[in-house]
Amino acid sequence: MKHGENGIRKILKQFKKCPEILRVERKAVGHQVFAEGVEKPLTIHWSPKAFHEIRRWCRKHTSLKNLKF
Repeated sequence: MKHGENGIRKILKQFKKCPEILRVERKAVGHQVFAEGVEKPLTIHWSPKAFHEIRRWCRKHTSLKNLKF
């Protein structure tokens, strides 16, 4: 996933619909995703390999089992 791709917006939209995700903060280098019951937030820098890390984290900590982009 590159910086300007449409997939980033699709993933952020899915995050907004998920009840376990409390908030998504925009940072200088990417985004931080805060989930219910998770001590350390997921820090995302959008790169071509970022989707795999996001998908693993979502399967482990949220009800998003089939993340699409």
